[in-house]
Amino acid sequence: MAVLRPTRSVLLDAAVLIAIVGVVAGLVVLQVTAGGRGDDRATPSSQQSGGPVEHATLGPSPTPSTPAAAPTTTLPATPSTTAPVPPQPGSQASSLAQSAQSVAASPSIFRIATFNVLGASHTRKGGDSFIKTPYDTRMSDAVRILANHAVDVVGFQEFEPPQAQAFQRQMGAGWGMFPRPGSDQADGRQTIAWRESAMELLSARTVTYPYFGGQTIHTPAVQLRMRATEDTFWVISVHNPATNCAVCGGNNDRYRSAAVQREVEAIRALSADGTPVFLVGDMNSKRTFFCEMAAALPVVFAAGGSYGAGGCRPPQPTPIDWILATAGVSFSGYLSDDGPLVDAATDHPVNSVTAMLP
Repeated sequence: MAVLRPTRSVLLDAAVLIAIVGVVAGLVVLQVTAGGRGDDRATPSSQQSGGPVEHATLGPSPTPSTPAAAPTTTLPATPSTTAPVPPQPGSQASSLAQSAQSVAASPSIFRIATFNVLGASHTRKGGDSFIKTPYDTRMSDAVRILANHAVDVVGFQEFEPPQAQAFQRQMGAGWGMFPRPGSDQADGRQTIAWRESAMELLSARTVTYPYFGGQTIHTPAVQLRMRATEDTFWVISVHNPATNCAVCGGNNDRYRSAAVQREVEAIRALSADGTPVFLVGDMNSKRTFFCEMAAALPVVFAAGGSYGAGGCRPPQPTPIDWILATAGVSFSGYLSDDGPLVDAATDHPVNSVTAMLP
């Protein structure tokens, strides 16, 4: 009996299909691992490598992860009157190509917050705060608040060493931090923390500016990369000096104004290559901060507001805890939380927003 062999045409079609699948699969791997960025990735941070962190003035002298999908309507199936169409050569390759395009088109979306946690020194015996709850209890509340807001990256203020250690104990390796507790690489009172499953640290540096009484501090700035898309962005966390509070040491208006100018220069420098920059923090200023920052840079504010021919119009109500970013970033779902749990944890609201990178 004769043995039937595939025809030359069938062999050729099979060979072409295998070649197409191999090429497109390779493109998908390259898309996921390289993100189309070539060799311009930042090097690992000094925190990862153990090297020094650069302190730079960057100023005149020498910051729900994915929105819910739109609802769809399922229609009842209609019986088919035609014979099923067999798979066509190249259909698998086409599916892989569409998957690669989907990866490339996925936006980078995350939840960012600013959180003044009320320093441990303010609530200890003899402290100046009306809140007397110990810092460790309040840090447990803070962790719950971050979970309630589905926060992926947060800029802390008044994050004193005992609070940093408590946060690290509770969150473990699931969250990265800069600086780490006990490190002198940056002023830890303005620590930046991020969810490791969503993003990774590329580099870290500091921004130098005047604090209470004009003392110089080095506030943290981190460059993070989204694990899903490999998009990168910077976050800076600051705490500008207030005037005439119980522990302010008098009038700090000139130091606060100088701090804002340093922050403007830092944003301008870090965004020079097109990388988005977020600035979060307790600015201890409402309308003045908004108008100064909006006049200096093309930025967007999570809380809203406008600046232009119609004048300077801050959002209402106007916060003192701000989240802003360079132009091109989109904000949605802004929330200023001053509910019972927040009131138990701190004397500030906790402000968060969903950000989408350009």
